[in-house]
Order: sequence, then C-alpha cells, then structure tokens
Amino acid sequence: MTPTEEPTMAFRNRFAALAVILLAITFFAISAVAATDGAAAARYVVAQCGWHAGQDASWFDSSADKFGKSNYCQTPESADPFEGVHLISQVKNSAKTVGGTRFASWRWQAPAGTGIVNIHGQRWQYLRDGFQHRLGGVPPNSSFVPFLELDYSDGTKRDFWQGFEPYARAFEARLVCYRPSDKTCDSNGTVLAGVRSLTISIDDAVRPTAQAGGALTGSGWLRGSQSLIFSNRDTGSGLRFAQTLIDGALRAHSEMNCAKTMVSGQWRGTKMQPCPTASTGTQAVDTRTLSDGPHTLRHCAFDFAGSSGCTAELPIRVDNNPPAAPKGMVVEGGEGWHRVNGFKLAWTNPDQGAASPIAASLFRLTGPDGYAGGPWGRDGSGRISGIQVPGPGEYRVKVWLIDQAGNSNEAHAAEATLRLDNVPPTGYFVEPPEEDPALIRVPVADRYSGVRGGNIAWRSADGGSWHQIPTRFLGGEQLLTARFPDDLPRGSWVLRAAIADAAGNLTVTDRRANGSQMTVRTPLRDETLISAALSGGRNRSGRSRIEIGYGQRARLEGRLTGPGNQGIGGVDLTVTETSLPGSRAGQRSRSVRTDSHGYFSLWLARGPGRRVGVSFAGTRRLEESSSGLLDLKVRGRLSFRARPKRLRT
Repeated sequence: MTPTEEPTMAFRNRFAALAVILLAITFFAISAVAATDGAAAARYVVAQCGWHAGQDASWFDSSADKFGKSNYCQTPESADPFEGVHLISQVKNSAKTVGGTRFASWRWQAPAGTGIVNIHGQRWQYLRDGFQHRLGGVPPNSSFVPFLELDYSDGTKRDFWQGFEPYARAFEARLVCYRPSDKTCDSNGTVLAGVRSLTISIDDAVRPTAQAGGALTGSGWLRGSQSLIFSNRDTGSGLRFAQTLIDGALRAHSEMNCAKTMVSGQWRGTKMQPCPTASTGTQAVDTRTLSDGPHTLRHCAFDFAGSSGCTAELPIRVDNNPPAAPKGMVVEGGEGWHRVNGFKLAWTNPDQGAASPIAASLFRLTGPDGYAGGPWGRDGSGRISGIQVPGPGEYRVKVWLIDQAGNSNEAHAAEATLRLDNVPPTGYFVEPPEEDPALIRVPVADRYSGVRGGNIAWRSADGGSWHQIPTRFLGGEQLLTARFPDDLPRGSWVLRAAIADAAGNLTVTDRRANGSQMTVRTPLRDETLISAALSGGRNRSGRSRIEIGYGQRARLEGRLTGPGNQGIGGVDLTVTETSLPGSRAGQRSRSVRTDSHGYFSLWLARGPGRRVGVSFAGTRRLEESSSGLLDLKVRGRLSFRARPKRLRT
C-alpha cells in the first residue's frame, strides 16, 4: 500500500460511529457549560488532514538537514476528501545516516487555556533498523511522552486512538533514530512515518468574556432599531458567536469567521484555534418587536467549544408607541374671541401605563387665506402658554404629544379654535333726519368678532362730565341709536359714542364720517304758537270770550304758526269743549286740520255754555302748544203755556 492510500471501509464505518459518539459528548458538554455556570470544561474537535481540511501543525527537524517532509491534506471539494492525503516525515535520499536521538516531528499545539484529551487518526511507516515511528503527547509541565513506539515497517494505514489524562499540551508524530547520540542509524532506502485523518478532541476550560455598549445599553427610553456594540475576548478555542438576549429571548446573533468544516453533522475546527480570540462588532435590535415598558438585556459570547460568557443583566426601557391624544383640551378663557395675542391651552395627559412619560408637545396652526404654520414644540406636558397667531382671525390649533422615547403621531391630535380680534371696531355719527332731529345714529362695524354694543353720551360744549343716554344696538342694521334729551336748556352740546366688540376692544369717537365733531344745539324742536278766537251772534270779530243766544252757533277760528310767524299747514289740532258746571253735556273733543298757511276754522255745535281749547301735540320737529281756554256763554230762555187759561178762586 502506498503512503497516499485512502482509509479502508472499516475505518470509515468506525469513524462514523466515533463521530456520532463525539457529537453526543460535545453537545452534552456544550449544553452543560451553557446551562450551569462553573461546570466542567467544554470540548471541541479539530479535524486535520482529511475531510477537505488542511493541517495546523508545525514541523521540526532536530538533525538540521537529514529529514524532509511531505504534506497534502486538502483535496478539492469535488474530490474524495481522503484521496492521497498525508503528513509525512522522511529521511532525505541524500542522507546516508542519521545520528542517534535525532528526529523529525509534526506537532499539534493546543491553544493557551486548553488541553488535548484524546487523539484519533491513521498512521503508517516504512522503517529501517534503528528508526521508530513514535506517537505521543506532551503532558503539563513535562516533555514528550510516546504512547506508540513502532520500529517495524507497516504500509497499511492503521487506526490509532489515545486519551490523555488530564490532558496533553501537544500531540506529536515523530520519526526518530532511537539509538544513543553517539550512534547512527543507516538510512539507505525508504524511511518515513506518516499520519492522516486526525480527530483531535480539546478541552477548553476558559470561558469567553463579553462586553457591550452602544445605544441599546443606554439608560434612556429606547425606540425603533437600536445598536449594541460588543467587544468580546477568548483565550482558548476562540469566539464563534455573539448573541444579544432580551428577557432571555434571542434578539440578535452574529457568527465569527471560523476555520471549520462539517463532519457527520458536526462542526469541527480545521485549526487548533478555529476562531479569533477577539471580536468587535455591532448588532441591531428592533425594539418594535418588544412590548412597551422595562426589559432586561444581556449580551453573551460563545467560543467554538460552546462555552459562554455573558454580561450582567442590564435593565432597559422600551417605548415604540406614540401617546394618545390629549384629553379634554380647552382654551383658557374659552374658544370665543380674545383681544390679546397669547393663547393658553390646557389638557389632561393620557395614561401611558408602562410606557415612557409625556415629555413635550407639538402644535400646528391653520388659519385664514390658507395659512399653515408649524409644527412647533413645547417642553413639559399638560399645558402650552404663549401661543401667538400671525394676525386677527379664526385659527385651528392641533396639539399632539411626544413621550420621553421621542414617539409622536400627529394623527393622535386634539384640536381647538383660537380666535383673535385685536382690532377695535369702527363707528361715526350721522346727521339726525330732518323730521326727527333728536334721533342720534352711529353706524358701527367690526371685521372679526362683531360689535357687541355701545353707548352714547353728551356733555356741554364748554366741558363738564359726560351723561349717558339710553342706547339701543340694532344688530341687524349695525347701528347704535339714542334720543337726545328734550329737557335741556338752550345751548350747544357734544356727543360721544363708545363702541365695544365681542373681543372686548373699545372705540370711543365724537366724530362724523367727515372727521368733524358731532355737536347738537338745543332746542331741537321749533316753537309753535296757536292763536284762536270765537265769533258768533252779535260778535262779528273773533274774541276770547263771547255770548250767544240760545240755539245759536259759534265759530272757532285760528292759526298755527312757527318760527318767523310762518304758518304750519297740514297738521291736526285737537279742539276740546268742556261744558260749564250744571250741564250734563260733559266734555267732547274733535279734530281740525290746518290749511297750507296754518289757518283753521270750525263751527261749534249748538248747546250749553262751555270752555273751548285748541292744542297741538307736537312732532319730533315741532314743539307742542295750546291756545289757552276760550269762554263761550249761551243766554238762557224760558217759555211756558198754562191751562186752563182762566182760574176761579
């Protein structure tokens, strides 16, 4: 059999059974270590020179130049993994002899903190007298101790298996001239020793250490995707995994770049230290997969042997849901019109439960002519002060909340109406109508909140205090009206109007539309005079007192005049006739109308004596007047007839 002959079928079957046993042992060891802090060392397996794996051994020649080496371990993936693989130490053809104790060695060194506990593989050798093929380990604090010393040629690739108690620091396959140092070994011909298909089981007693930082480990509230920065260390098999757990559940997993191969369903290292001893990296955890509230964070490092080292549990707080809308939001002072540009809002915060407290609020304004502003933020919660709108008008404000984790959603907003009117109303006096000079009128207007009311007052043009007049506000006509007092003495008077809108703005004016001051002169109504007289019987000319015979009629005549003795026509006068005492006629009134020149006349009915008066009730332009009483006397008359005409006494 040649040095590169593949393993026998029997070896492959035995190896498969061994792999299952080792897999079970290794899994048990990993589980035990992972489950119990302080358990026995974890174990991992290294595959060498076979299974498409290379070799991680050092070669040494103690003779300086007598030995040579040959290695071919890693076949192409498409080829048989054992076809021609070998690790050989051999005597060079140029060397005729080799000095005693001189050797060549393939050595597999266990990493610091680990130890080889068993070795399995295949060996073969072609030897001459004085040479040995030695397989052995290097115990702690000792030198090479062989467990096989073969001094014969055997080209068959035979299995070997050896355990080490407690462990070996290294495993060596030596080709040695075992004669004393003053002797030599004849090397004429082929002299070699080979191994392959090595399965090295290594115990790793040192757990890795884990260290974590980054945003995910912060003390504040977390939301969204957060990063964890890890920096892990190991001194044995090296770091294979980095895992982040929250509440004991795996949330992030990183695998290091390790030298490994899959053998019979088990990962085996292809180097004595398969994985890096230091590893740093970043892991992202989507906190949106967590419930709002407190959680515990732990980061763990796993080495290739399955040991783990974890950080202490760290409390974290998560909140990924925006607060609900403010409850019962109100505008301080109500949603009516305000005249000061500085609004205050107040509300009750929603219950956050286990989530983060409310930290701040945002608000947005919309208003006239398509105005849109914001959002603006305010610290604190439950209240916003000093909200200013860009100008007078009606605005809508939307308020939504931000929690300490930074969550917010404008869809969770409360709304209110802000109304600003800081523009005073306007008004001016108009001239009284000619037919009603006492009627005072003030047209008013307000663009925003609307006029609420007002009052009109007067004072002397010479100064003095103001006197209010009962005033009406006609909302439909937007007009203040009042009647000027008719009992003031003759003089000149100034008028003033105070106009208030619904926001509380006040305007005071004493001006007409043209800017002149509003003044009134009294009396407002023209004086009138009624002259009246009676005529009849023997009295042909009018008098204030007449006497007529019984059954005769009297005539009443007169005139109504105004300023400048101008007749006042077209008005109705009242004629009152009051019977003298003793008469049963009582009192009667009738109406007479003046002609275009103010004259009037009226025939009085026959009847008893009476007093006659004429009165004018007045109008809003003319004062009332009366004529005084006129006396109408009627002479009495008695006639009778007696029967019988003669009487006898």
